[in-house]
Formats: sequence, C-alpha cells, structure tokens
Amino acid sequence: MPVTLADVARFRPNPGTDHMQPDGWMIVGLPTNFYARASQHVKSGTLLGEAAFVRFTPARYVWSYGDGSTRTSSTQGSTWSALGLAEFDATATSHTYRQPGRYVIDLTVGYSPEYRLASSADWIPLAGYVWVPANRLVAVAAAGAKTVLVDDECTANPRGPGC
Repeated sequence: MPVTLADVARFRPNPGTDHMQPDGWMIVGLPTNFYARASQHVKSGTLLGEAAFVRFTPARYVWSYGDGSTRTSSTQGSTWSALGLAEFDATATSHTYRQPGRYVIDLTVGYSPEYRLASSADWIPLAGYVWVPANRLVAVAAAGAKTVLVDDECTANPRGPGC
C-alpha cells in the first residue's frame, strides 16, 4: 500500500510564524517586509502499522496580503537587517500597499515531506506539499506618510534626509 500526502499530514507539521517590518503597520507606497520562520523537523508516529518518522522541510511560502494580492516564494525571507538592507527597501517577500486601510495578512507554509519506517534508515520523499497555515497578522494598518523638513517626499526618496 503506497504512502500518501494524507497519511503523512496526520503527523501534523509545526506551523510556521509570519512576521512583518515595520511591526503591525505599513506606509502606503513603500515596501513592507514580510518574512516567515519555519524549520525542518521530524515527527514520530505510526505509518502502515509500523513505528515511523516523517521529516517536514519548509519549501514554499504563500502570503495573502489582504488587498487581493498574493505571493508564492521558495524563500522564507528575512529581516531587513539580516539582509543588509535599509528600512523600506524591497525584498523578495515584501509587498507595497497602494491604498490606506486595515489588512489581514495570511501565510501558508508548504512542507516537503519524507518518511521512513523505524525498521529502515532510508528516507523516502513524497511528491507534493503538506500545507499548514501560520499565524494571522490581523487588522494591520496602512497609512500615508506626511513628511516635514525634508528635501524630497519619502515615498519618492526613502533614504532622503528626515525619512
């Protein structure tokens, strides 16, 4: 009997966590940095009537930004600092909101599963992903920025003086 994604999904992979910068708000017209935290982990249980292990490796990240836009990425992203970037620089996982409002951001992590029976040393990969929702970022506020005592508008030159 072949092992299926539904079989290994019963082992319940750990959900990832969704994060954003700035934390809890964004400026209309400037990139908001979203990043995930998910790691490879192993769960134990019973499969095909035998003791078994399932290894879940995060491989896909799907963000729903709450404004009708989505992004699928093979990277979980990172903080601006860890990427060596300045605040409001675009990243592989950032999103720019065009309208003020309150948004709900969802992240779903796709784990690539492998299993092995306790009687074997070999990991057997399965095609496809086990999808697990992460925490929801709720009612995040997007607003415009009003700049004072600066050379340029911060939306046009986010690295300008006073931005």
